[in-house]
Amino acid sequence: MSFSLDDLARRVGAGERPALARALSLVERDVSSGATLVARLAQQLGRAHVVGITGPPGAGKSTLVGVLARQFLERGQRVAVLAVDPSSPVSGGALLGDRFRIGECADDRSFVRSTATRGSLGGLTAAARQMVRLMDAAGYDLVLVETVGTGQSEIDVAELADSLLVIFPPGLGDELQAIKAGILELADLLVVSKSDTGAAVQAGQSLQSAAHMWRKAPPIHPVSALSGAGIAALADAILARTDQAGSAARAASGGAPVTRGAMVERFEALWRELGRRLPFSAAEHLAPQLLDAAADDPASRLRVRISLGEGGSALHLGAVAGALAFADASGLRCTVGEPDVAGGSLDLLLDVPA
Repeated sequence: MSFSLDDLARRVGAGERPALARALSLVERDVSSGATLVARLAQQLGRAHVVGITGPPGAGKSTLVGVLARQFLERGQRVAVLAVDPSSPVSGGALLGDRFRIGECADDRSFVRSTATRGSLGGLTAAARQMVRLMDAAGYDLVLVETVGTGQSEIDVAELADSLLVIFPPGLGDELQAIKAGILELADLLVVSKSDTGAAVQAGQSLQSAAHMWRKAPPIHPVSALSGAGIAALADAILARTDQAGSAARAASGGAPVTRGAMVERFEALWRELGRRLPFSAAEHLAPQLLDAAADDPASRLRVRISLGEGGSALHLGAVAGALAFADASGLRCTVGEPDVAGGSLDLLLDVPA
């Protein structure tokens, strides 16, 4: 049975699990259609509290996610889980092992989905971002997002999440540097996993000793998914945050906040559409580059430079400038600067119309 996007959006908004599964598969196959679907559910976004869970490989993220999900279900919450698994560099596929470690909760109030990075060079894919929004629109109280490990994915999930948990496994010693200081400063909650081991005390002390170097010192929660120690207290801390500004701010704005990550996603969709409209291969002749934000730029503004690649010419830049006239249809306002013919570049300023 096939559904129109309007019908699918209606069913997802009504919380129908089969419709949500179908919508998530659509997003994985076709990000552009997924963006259209999410746009039709805009009025139902911003209700869920999104919890990002990250940390180095082997920290016990998936096990902790499964235990937390069951804890939330026992407290009457509706819980969706998105586990991002690494892709094979050869086939592009993934084992999706996180789904096995998390376990399927035998409860209609839960939904577990795995997705692959699909060759992404780091960070959350556009599909993963949209999948989180669809879970939000489907009426889940909490959406738990587990990332593949340390790196750009943490920065992306920090932008997407209302609460960010960084898991710090014991036995790392001086490897505190392995978890970048930047992501530790973004953390809302720090979790020392495997607290039933002797090395966990030392791990907690290592975090505590470094806390004075951070702009904020997030609370540290030692937990053991095996014995259950500390799990209830961690769940309490997360639920306490659901009453704070994160989710409420998103709901008040009428939908998900426009973050830099979301703007990058919109530009990527715009660039793909541009490639279909141009009479030449944009990938072969042009190279987009994200520029640093100006000091007074809001998160909803993106600066991009299009440079000529091998075989490119001023005619290619002119074609891009003309084709960008359709940018408003993608929910973006695009200001095109004068082409720098000598330098072989074209600067764009993209923002969201008020």
